[in-house]
Formats: sequence, structure tokens, C-alpha cells
Amino acid sequence: MKNPLKEWADTVRRFHGQTVGVLGDFMLDELLRGEATRISPEAPVPVVLFPSGGAGEGFAGGAGNVAANVQALGGRPIPFGAIGQDENAEKLLKLLKAQGVSCRTLLRVRDRSTPRKVRIVAQQHQLLRLDFERAEPISPATESALARRITRAMEKPGSPSGKLDALVISDYGKGSVTTKLSAAVTARARQRRIPVLVDPKPLQPEICRHATLVTPNLREAEMMAGHSMRSRGDLYTHGRRLRAELNCVHLLLTRGGEGMTLFESSGGIHDINAVRRPVYDVTGAGDTVLAVLALAAAAGAPMRVAAELANLAAGRVVLKFGTATISTPDLLKAIQDSTMGGGFLEASPRRAR
Repeated sequence: MKNPLKEWADTVRRFHGQTVGVLGDFMLDELLRGEATRISPEAPVPVVLFPSGGAGEGFAGGAGNVAANVQALGGRPIPFGAIGQDENAEKLLKLLKAQGVSCRTLLRVRDRSTPRKVRIVAQQHQLLRLDFERAEPISPATESALARRITRAMEKPGSPSGKLDALVISDYGKGSVTTKLSAAVTARARQRRIPVLVDPKPLQPEICRHATLVTPNLREAEMMAGHSMRSRGDLYTHGRRLRAELNCVHLLLTRGGEGMTLFESSGGIHDINAVRRPVYDVTGAGDTVLAVLALAAAAGAPMRVAAELANLAAGRVVLKFGTATISTPDLLKAIQDSTMGGGFLEASPRRAR
């Protein structure tokens, strides 16, 4: 019998140098930390004081956070998406480059708005989120340009970034992920035996078809299946049925405090249990999960092992406030700590929308 801790650690060490394409919605996340000590006399809302004058922390959000996590874990992310030619895009590119992510493959599109999310926090509690965005599908010309760039990355092992070892599709519903683009790049990836991992929005289930792995949270899975999945029987019945309908090889459901459940095309089901621990912020934890899953798949790990590692990784990033990444030493430490407390997080991740 294999030692699971050794298998996990060996898999993490193989993350180094794996090239992961990240197709999706790249966004700018900002965090404003203030002090809330009184209620406004004008309305029943807290007054938030910013002693620093309102200067916030910036993070790469959405698919950008997936790419940042791949980079932090020793992989080589190649980002594919459409951003604007605006100030938000400039800040996002600066953040990605500071984390070591090459941005040459991102498309700058005139008249396109780069999404920006601002979270206002006081005493480690999120009080409000402001979304500045204009979600609209990319144009056919942009769609074709992205398809060409992704195809070239799949076919050129001699390129500076290397041939893709895995492809992530991270759909936040902002327009960079279309059904036509997803179908085209998924088909090419399958021809080249490159694993494709999809984090979907329920309104676009078509982007999940024929993927190697699809990773909805429980609410998203229920919306796609059209059934409640709260009982164990309903979870297994409709989870199996949803995987078959999407015609994906694996389906991984994240279920809050109940952990994760992995459905395989063979009919196998693996429950990954949660262990109680503090959860400070789930923002972007699903992006970390997606990055770990992609790197593990690229490294040739069984999907069960990939899911267990992703669960451990998310258990670390929810201890951090704001959009966060996990490093290889952090993940290896999580594996080591799992011998003392089981290692699975108290609340399986969901992506902040």
C-alpha cells in the first residue's frame, strides 16, 4: 500500500517546471482595510475610517489568481484572456509581472473594460464589495486570436514557455470564456493528450464538455443538474448523472464544511472529508484549488491525489486574508501537519464571484 503522505509530497515536488495555460477572466482585486467603530447617523451602516487615506492592496484576481498560484508553486503559467487598455489593466499587468507571470499572451482590447473588485474590510470582516465591470463576450476576432495563441502554445515544445502540460479554463462570467473558444481548445488539447480543467459558471455548462476535470461548488452543481444534492443519496445520484451529462472524465464537487466529492468516469466516488479549523477568508480559495489540480494533473498524479492536495492547499489559503497564493514550502508544510490533525480544511473552497 502506498504511503499517502509520501505520494502527496512526491507529487508536489514534480510541480516544478510544469507549464499550465490559464484561459479565463483576468481581473484586478483590491482590498481596503479600515476601522469601523461607529454607526452612521445618516443610515444604519458602519462608518469606515481609512487612516492611510484609502490606499488599498492590489491582487491579481480571477484567472490571474490561478496563474499567480501556479507560479508560486513552481509551475510556469501562460495566461490567455482579453483585458482592456485601461488603468485597471495596467495595474493588473504590473501585479502579475511582479509575481513572475509573463503577460505576453494576454490580449489588450480597445474599448474593453478590465473588471475591478474592491473589498472593504474592518476588523478582519468584509463589510462591502464593489464591482466595477461591464461583462460582455469577446468579439469573434478576439476569440480567434486567443484560439491561435493557445494552439501555438500546445504545439511548440521549443518555445520559451515550453509546450503546455495542462490547460485551465477559469470562467468568471465576464466574457473571455466563450463556448466556441472552449470547444475548440478542448478538442485540440484532447488530441494532444493535454489535461483540461474547468471551473465553470452554471449558465455555460457547454464549456465543461469533454474536459478532464470540472470543479463546480455544490450550489453551481445543483444549478447545472437541476436537482438538490444536499442528502448523500441525492449527491451521489445526481453527481454521477451530471458527470455523465457533461461527458467529462472527472467531476469534483466542493461542498463547504462537508469537504469534497470526486466522481470518476469508472463510476468510482471519493469523499474527501473536512477537518475543523478556522476559516478567515475564502476569497480566491477556489483559484488555488484549480492551480493545484492542474499542476498535479500535469505531473501525472491520479485525480484522487490531486483533489486531496487541492483540499490541503485551500486549507492554508483560507487562513490568509484577501486574494492569496500558496507556495511549495507552504503546501509541503500542510502535508507534514496533516499527520497531526488530518489536514483537511474546515470549509472546502468556493470562488468569490
